[in-house]
Formats: sequence, structure tokens, C-alpha cells
Amino acid sequence: MSIEQFTVQPTFVIVTAIALAVVGIIVLVTGLIIRPLEAPKLYSFGRVRVGKGTRRVAFIIAGTILIGTGVGLYALGGIPSTITVGSGYVYIQSPPFFGAGSMNITSSEIASAYVGQIGSGNLTLSKQDGTSAGNLNIGVFTLGNGHTAYVVSDNSTDLIIQLKNGDYVVLGTSRTNALATSFSQSVYNLNLTN
Repeated sequence: MSIEQFTVQPTFVIVTAIALAVVGIIVLVTGLIIRPLEAPKLYSFGRVRVGKGTRRVAFIIAGTILIGTGVGLYALGGIPSTITVGSGYVYIQSPPFFGAGSMNITSSEIASAYVGQIGSGNLTLSKQDGTSAGNLNIGVFTLGNGHTAYVVSDNSTDLIIQLKNGDYVVLGTSRTNALATSFSQSVYNLNLTN
């Protein structure tokens, strides 16, 4: 059997990061071109005295923070999670700060597996650690049945694997059907009908 790799890309993180950076640039440029207050007035806010040019500095600081946050989020959040299916195993690798980290599951660890819909009944997700936005779920979650689930998915239809230790692994991509077929042929028979 060949090795197949599937990717889950957190595109919302990339879009958010770019939006933050763009807003930061606008705020920074505004701070650079804004003229200081004409009169050298001082305003008191408790012990803090605000004078001429403070508005400009505030814009520059806010813009720099937004740009830094956007660049950092892009650098960290733009890392895709990968699902590798090989002979007798499935290997999941996701960023530990946004996901479940890395784990290797062999066919001997699997109690059952099937393709199903996440979001109702025993398959509702409650986030413990990770990312959850729309169909994108990456991280450690608690299922409606109380069990822990390691989830790497950007699809509502997923490959759901119950491990012999009681934990679950939920995998889904834009190519969940291909993932399920590869998994069924190489790791654990799902009795798929075409």
C-alpha cells in the first residue's frame, strides 16, 4: 500500500492575520501623518497628563501592536495540520499551540471506525484546547458522551476512530471520502460501499 497525505489548512487564521496586519498598517500610517494637536494643551486623567503629540504616539503604538499580532498569528497559525495514512497506521501532525500535536495510531489500537457527522448527539464537541471556528476544529475536545477526542478537521463529515482506550480521533478534510477510502484500505476496514 502507498502512503497518502491529507492537509487541514486553518485559512480563517491566515485571513484574520492578514486583516490585523492591514488594519495595523492603516493605524500606523495614520499615526505617522497625523499632526500633533495645535495648541500645547495638557489634559489630566488622574495622575496621567496627556499633551501635544500623545495622539500620534498612541496611533503608532497601536498600529505596531496590530501589525506584530498579525505577523505572529500568520507565522504560527498558517501551519497546516497533516494526516498521513500508511500501511497499518495513521499519523496526525498538527501544531501543538493550535492543535492536538502529533500522534501515531496503529490498527491494533482501534476499537472501531466509521464516517459520520460531527455536531449532534454524542458527537457534539466541547473544546478543551485548540481551535474551533465553523467546520474547522483542531485540538483536544470533549465529546457529548464525555470521552476525549483528538480532532483535526475542517469538514462536518469526518472519519471517526474510537480507540481501545476509550478516546476518539476525529479526522476530516475537504477530501474526507478519499481519506476514508485510504484509511479503509490501509489501516482499518470501514466496509465502505461505493
